[in-house]
Amino acid sequence: MPGPVKALLDANVLYSNHLRNLLLQLAQNELFDARWSERIEQEWLGAIEPRTRDRVADRTIPLIRTWFADALVAGFDPERAIGVTDPKDRHVASAAAEIAPCVLVTNNLKDFDFAALAALGVTVRSPDDFLTDLFDANPPLLEAVTREAAANLTHSTPSWDEYLTALAERHGLPKFVGRLRSWNPKDVEEPAAPDGP
Repeated sequence: MPGPVKALLDANVLYSNHLRNLLLQLAQNELFDARWSERIEQEWLGAIEPRTRDRVADRTIPLIRTWFADALVAGFDPERAIGVTDPKDRHVASAAAEIAPCVLVTNNLKDFDFAALAALGVTVRSPDDFLTDLFDANPPLLEAVTREAAANLTHSTPSWDEYLTALAERHGLPKFVGRLRSWNPKDVEEPAAPDGP
């Protein structure tokens, strides 16, 4: 039986605290196999404002690496040209090709050559589409684990509705949130009652 899908997470996906927390909670629950590279880590760090960069470098990244010891992709050519992928994103495309078949999860869809990557076994998806795909495959589990991710936010402690609104409006997940809001646990078919004696 095949394991969970591998997904290479681009730096722009790791940058958002809410999105990173949600994706890594899902990965921790083995809904997918999260991967990235050291260069992606460095791009993520470089995008963080200086006053929080040291804390992320010293605390957040080591903690994530402890939880996801096999996440780092290595041994690929970061300058490999894959179709007309933007040169600055060649290292991302190449890392994804190294672990293919996989999904490349990014907010910069326009920078990647979908056809060239597909020929190498890589599907490019936005975070919203990727999470929606996971939800459609197992709504009850996705809803439960998303609630776990919300519970991780012990500083802001948002309500469920506040959390979903933030994901939809500030973190680019309107389709995924739409699925969560419209899903009803009663939609799951109840097992048939056993016949009586």
